[in-house]
Amino acid sequence: MKTKVVISTMVASLLIGTTALSADALHDSVSAKEAKALQNSSAVRDHAQAQAKVEETIAKDHFMAKLDADNFKTEAQRDDAKRLHKIIDNEIKTHHMNTKKAPKEVMIGLQNSIMALHALQANNKAAAKKALESATKSFDVALKNNPKLDMVPVDEQIVVNDFTGDAKLVKHIKDTAVSLLKDNDTQAARVMLQPLEDQVLISTKYLPIKLYPDATKQAQKDLAKGDTKAVFGDIITALNSVVTTTSITPIPLLTAQDMILEASTLGKKDKTKALKLLSSAQEELQKSVLLGYTKKHTKAYESLENEIKSIQKAVGGGSSVDRMYEHIKHSFESLLKLHRKEAHTDNAKK
Repeated sequence: MKTKVVISTMVASLLIGTTALSADALHDSVSAKEAKALQNSSAVRDHAQAQAKVEETIAKDHFMAKLDADNFKTEAQRDDAKRLHKIIDNEIKTHHMNTKKAPKEVMIGLQNSIMALHALQANNKAAAKKALESATKSFDVALKNNPKLDMVPVDEQIVVNDFTGDAKLVKHIKDTAVSLLKDNDTQAARVMLQPLEDQVLISTKYLPIKLYPDATKQAQKDLAKGDTKAVFGDIITALNSVVTTTSITPIPLLTAQDMILEASTLGKKDKTKALKLLSSAQEELQKSVLLGYTKKHTKAYESLENEIKSIQKAVGGGSSVDRMYEHIKHSFESLLKLHRKEAHTDNAKK
């Protein structure tokens, strides 16, 4: 079992004072040795032992990252790695296609409001005044160009947790955790369950353009009065109005979809490979269910599994499956849209 974390480059990282991280940053957080321990419940009955396994892994992160190529020695593992990167790239592209681009005036206005804050910290009131005036002007232009502007995306962060174990391993870990909980060994159970994430998590920050410009205008008025403390408060309040929306898409569902798409291209040319892909897609769907990503979409998952069974039967019997593949492709897209829309929203100050 292995967990990978990928953090994307942020759209407006410099504007909000964070450090941009490479989309290629990849870290092993669970070693092969720990995988064996997790499959052997007696090895993690004690919390101290379980925690030690995790701490040992963390210490090896840097070293293991350098040896990442060695983790994909077999052809099957290389194919899995390629598929993972492909579906992640596609999911990020889908997100970008569905997210409106922020007008440049909004980004300039946001940048200038941040510059005003920095200028005040340096006790440079003249620079702060100039930055606030520029910010207000930029926001006014943006609203004049599009009076319907509301929540404008100004930043994003994408985190990918890849659980490479199969559905049987997920079930085993869950069963072991339940056993530990029954013995009141809650902390050991918590350690057991930590790696059970297999998802693309996308957090997008939105600037409330109908509220934020009011804050910069108020900051201008307070600065004219010489009340720098109030100006600080105005800008900080504005920044706290930024809303963060987070959506989670299960990787097993994306993987199953990709396998179905690949199987659909084979037709009658390679029934053996097509059936293997269909079987693997079933396994991925089951893993998604066991990891708890079904939520209120249990019937949709069951429908997909039934469609795959029908296609398997048709492929095995030599029947035409073109229409069946087209239907299941639509079913996958419909379910993925539901997952993407189920976004959790938080105010930035939280």
